[in-house]
Amino acid sequence: MNSYEKLAAVLDKIPNGYPAVPDDSHLRVLEWIFTPEEAELASQLKLTGESLDEMSTRLNRPKDELEKLLDVMHEKGQINTWMSKSAGARKYGLMPFAVGIYEEQLNRMDGEFAKILEDYINTGFKKITATDPVIFQVIPINQSVNAELEIHPYEQAEQIIESSASWGVRECVCKKQKSLIGEPCSYPTSVCLTFAPKTENAFANSELTKPITKEESLKLLRESEDAGLIHCTYNVQENLSYICNCCTCCCGILRGVDQLPEPREFIKTDFVMTVDADLCTGCETCVDRCQLGALSIPEDIIVVDTKRCIGCGVCAVVCPENALELTRVESPNKPKQPQNQLDWMTQRAMTRGVDPSDIM
Repeated sequence: MNSYEKLAAVLDKIPNGYPAVPDDSHLRVLEWIFTPEEAELASQLKLTGESLDEMSTRLNRPKDELEKLLDVMHEKGQINTWMSKSAGARKYGLMPFAVGIYEEQLNRMDGEFAKILEDYINTGFKKITATDPVIFQVIPINQSVNAELEIHPYEQAEQIIESSASWGVRECVCKKQKSLIGEPCSYPTSVCLTFAPKTENAFANSELTKPITKEESLKLLRESEDAGLIHCTYNVQENLSYICNCCTCCCGILRGVDQLPEPREFIKTDFVMTVDADLCTGCETCVDRCQLGALSIPEDIIVVDTKRCIGCGVCAVVCPENALELTRVESPNKPKQPQNQLDWMTQRAMTRGVDPSDIM
């Protein structure tokens, strides 16, 4: 087994998953991102991270040699690093492929890599999508939700922004990837919002994330809603750190979901669009806004395909008669939404039948 095969196997042990595919595009993706030496070291890292001293002892490698290689790998977006207050030292850790290594290739990505990714997105990403608990939850546009409903903080994009301590924005890596293969979309591209719930000035030294203010974050959120983009974030209740404003033409996850006959089953959503037949005039203004093809007008009023509707609310905001609104319809077959990232990973590992204990 070569270093890329080892790394692919390790990444697939992470609950997020990194499934192997018959055309070996999963290996070609890693060959572009990592040198053989980098892939070998990455396959030996721990998700929970280690200090340089700990890693040097465990791997029986000189600290100077390790530090030099780890710093290069961090610069290339291959690994996670952070300062541990409890350990009083920097830690280095393994990252999932998505969400993780893939997004960190934003500045490095070129046409060659975009094409390799396209091959993998069309095969492997579908498997990542169709596993519970799902990666994404859709955050509904607030003004589309029935005013009488009780809405949790993690279901309100504005509340996530208001409660954060730092704010940033990135170019969408998925839209860049599609553009590089000659298939750009018409939606705004710099709309990936990221947050630090408790740390001020968290993005001051970032090469990928542009620091912005809370007010600028809220403005970008509104502009994304106006454009018809779908608010998506991590499928947990606590410490949400990003809102991707997504489209089915570019987003690696939503593209796979859109191709399924029942998209609602593969996105965490507790909302569905409803139509007030007395108010709907059948003007069809909302139909083109739905990226999942959940709206149609077979006769005089809009009909919602509840198996395709993912409760985003982008259609309701353009209805001139206010005939559309989101109501809560929880899915009884869905597992309980994870409280935090550890809970999500535990549930996901059990569903996939993987044991990540040796990389923790």
